Order: sequence, then structure tokens, then C-alpha cells
Amino acid sequence: MAAARPRTIRRMDTKITTADAQDMVSHWLETPVNGYLGSDYGSNFPDLLQTPLRTGGADAVIAKLKTDVPLLAAMPRGSVNLYSQDTGPDQRRYFIDLSGQTVDIGGK
Repeated sequence: MAAARPRTIRRMDTKITTADAQDMVSHWLETPVNGYLGSDYGSNFPDLLQTPLRTGGADAVIAKLKTDVPLLAAMPRGSVNLYSQDTGPDQRRYFIDLSGQTVDIGGK
């Protein structure tokens, strides 16, 4: 009787690019919280727009993003940031920065 062949485990050498990370963040932003049945995955960004800036809401958004997209939690500290830019009277645009690559959130 022939000996059984050992099982081969193949490793995929797929690399995740910054474009992939941007796509993950864009998907997260487009998905409302509880958008998937049984999961609290999704962006709570609209909640940030209704709170004063000094309450630390931006930190909560980034913390939720890192919880929902574990790849971002593995990135070095300070590589995921939330920025805003005033674009006119009573208007503001928001951006998520991923190690120098920005994702436009929009906002008003």
C-alpha cells in the first residue's frame, strides 16, 4: 500500500495596495451602521456632523473604522486620520487620510 501524500498548503502572495484600502474605506462610508443583518458594520459619520468639533467625535469615527476594517488597525499609529476643510460660508468637506492617500467623504 502506498504511503499517503502529505497535504500541501499553498500560500497566496497577494499584496493589498493602498487602492484596495481606499476601496474598503469607501465601501465602509457608503454602508450605514447595521446595513448588514446581524452586524454593526458601517459608517457612523453622519453622527459626527451633528456634534460639536471638540467632543472627540472624529476619534470615535476612526476607532469604529478600524474596528470594522481590521486592515486599518494593523497600520502604524497615526496613519489613519480624519481632516476637514472649510470650502465656503457654512460648508465643510471631510477627508480620511490613509498614509498620505485621501478618501473624500464630502459633507456640508
